[in-house]
Amino acid sequence: MTVVGLGSPFGDDRLGWCVAEKLAARVPPNVARILLRDRPGPALLDEIAGRRASILIDAADTGASPGTISCLSAADVGSYRGACSSHDLRLGESLALGQALGILPPLLHLYLVAIDPSQAVEPDAPLTPPVAAAACDLTGRLAALLPAWRA
Repeated sequence: MTVVGLGSPFGDDRLGWCVAEKLAARVPPNVARILLRDRPGPALLDEIAGRRASILIDAADTGASPGTISCLSAADVGSYRGACSSHDLRLGESLALGQALGILPPLLHLYLVAIDPSQAVEPDAPLTPPVAAAACDLTGRLAALLPAWRA
């Protein structure tokens, strides 16, 4: 099991990192390998290829209210085209490539937390209140889910 928190050091875009860091403090290392990556582009595929299960966590301008959590399953991730991504080759394009190559884990979920991109501009700024609340909520959900996925 691999969990990848995606992001950058800019404000609410740090959401994936924050959730991954909180999970690392709550989940034993034998349950999940937890990584933080800054705009990995297609290198993300190296982190998840060959795994039975992976969870990706990212902040995105989804059009929903900031802090809204959505989840895409393995069947949906290849069609995700993230409208506002700071990542090199966009996350959706990288996942579509992985899907076309047949290297995505069979059990894969992409958790997206809606942000307002104008709040993701200051380096090391704290998460805004709705995004911070979503980070806590998502951390709790994933901490409960990971042991079941490992089994």
